[in-house]
Amino acid sequence: MNENYILSPLINMRNTMLLFCVSILLANCTHEKLETATFDFDGEKLAIKAVIAKETESYYNQDFEAWKSTYLQSPAFRKFGYWEGYPDKVVSNIGFESLAAEKKKQFDKDETLWQGSIEERTNENFRISSNMAWYTFEQNSYEKDTRKFLGKSMETRILEKHNGDWKIAYLGFHYYPMPDEKQ
Repeated sequence: MNENYILSPLINMRNTMLLFCVSILLANCTHEKLETATFDFDGEKLAIKAVIAKETESYYNQDFEAWKSTYLQSPAFRKFGYWEGYPDKVVSNIGFESLAAEKKKQFDKDETLWQGSIEERTNENFRISSNMAWYTFEQNSYEKDTRKFLGKSMETRILEKHNGDWKIAYLGFHYYPMPDEKQ
């Protein structure tokens, strides 16, 4: 029997597999280039900042539905924060339902602190992909009319995109201790 006759199907199969693998790699590279080319980092950054601004404004206006619309309403949601003004200093919410119940009660009782305050964000950092982003910043809060300093915090937001809209999936904040006014 001719050796080439036996090896020929194997060589053809090897060449077919090689061509198939190269085609898949080229298709993936083309897809990644198209995704990268159509990703608008600056546009996504503006959309994220708009969600954060809407969350802050609706929080101080105690507009529960508008505030709620900025969040990932899921058991996967997390909030962890620290502020000297809290009785236990540290707060957390595991899942959105506990946060929603807390804020609904707070808004209904008109117990939101710092209503109408002005927030200034600095040292902003964005990491954004097509469906997930994180945004860190420092925030100074001031009374609206007097510009009295209320507090400075380090903030983290992790967002997920759902149906084309960014939603806050993680809210983290750590307030710096206030300077002692007696000094």
